[in-house]
Amino acid sequence: MKTIDILRTEIDKIDDALADLYEKRMALCKEIGLNKANEGRAVNVTEREKQIVNRITQGRDDEMKRYLKLLYDTIFFQSKNYQGKFVKTKSQTVEKLREIIGEERKSFPISATVACQGVSGAYSGVAADKLFDISEVTYFKTFDAVFSAVDQGLCEYGVLPIENSNAGSVSQVYDLMKKHKFYIVKSVRVQISHALCAKKGVKVEEIKTVYSHSQALMQCAEHLKRLGVKTVEVENTAVAAKIVAESEDRSIGAICSDDCAEIYNLCALERAMQDSANNFTRFICISKDMKVFKGADKISVMTSLANKAGSLNKMLNRFATLGLNLTKLESRPIANSQFEFMFYFDFEGEIENENVLNLLGELDNSSDKFVFLGSYKEII
Repeated sequence: MKTIDILRTEIDKIDDALADLYEKRMALCKEIGLNKANEGRAVNVTEREKQIVNRITQGRDDEMKRYLKLLYDTIFFQSKNYQGKFVKTKSQTVEKLREIIGEERKSFPISATVACQGVSGAYSGVAADKLFDISEVTYFKTFDAVFSAVDQGLCEYGVLPIENSNAGSVSQVYDLMKKHKFYIVKSVRVQISHALCAKKGVKVEEIKTVYSHSQALMQCAEHLKRLGVKTVEVENTAVAAKIVAESEDRSIGAICSDDCAEIYNLCALERAMQDSANNFTRFICISKDMKVFKGADKISVMTSLANKAGSLNKMLNRFATLGLNLTKLESRPIANSQFEFMFYFDFEGEIENENVLNLLGELDNSSDKFVFLGSYKEII
């Protein structure tokens, strides 16, 4: 029996030969890619892949067939990625982005009319102030109403919370992003500091019921549990403050910001109520039209994937191969489907990058549920 060292030496020789052959194969793939680019042909040729797998697995045992199939799936994947560098993938989304690339890029506006959910004092208003130097904010009762206000031209932009560093994604906004066709044009992170607020003169031990938005209540869950109070969800932290301000009931309080308490003439009984000091909410600024402003270096998309083993892994490998940093991956079930999901990707990338455009084109062409959500800058 050969020793491990001898076996490893033989494997090293085979690996060296494989590396040389792989390099030669990729050189041929490049030539094919250039030919496809000249002829306007697609990179992906599924029938050709099947022919290769059938040929190389012929006459081999079943176990080796499976390993060869997995190996060549990877080789095909890398080959198509390499060819994609030379072939410009076409799709409706990519053609629109190419139009934007050809135009002079504008700076993000200094002033605008903005739709936010809630009432005066809401964190969305704080986010709007960070996004725009001058903002004329109109508040609406629901997130859906914010989308409708922008859709109908009542406001140029809408500002909505999309995720919190502790409580996670705002699922309702993600669902509305599927329902409406809008584009993210900028995003901002706002540090959230919650306070337990009540009418002036009320003591903390008098509080029996606390009103706030579901996310705020989740972010303060442990603290509220220790207080032993009942919680009631309302549309917004500012709405909670308004309810307390307008009520004669001294046993109710609100989780809101210090600024919000000041607006509604409330007193902060306890500050920094959130369970984690590192508490940030990310807000997105949406537009009805696809706009890409100067400095945009982040892209968001959502897409469905084939319901078969390895489809998500192949997609993630595609990002890794192109050196694109994924900053968020979120899945949401598709209504009225059998365990199908929409996947939301945030990644760092610029639409001027041909590899990025090819990736977007491939996603667009390979899924009937692909949505380009926007290319934008995120401020902290």
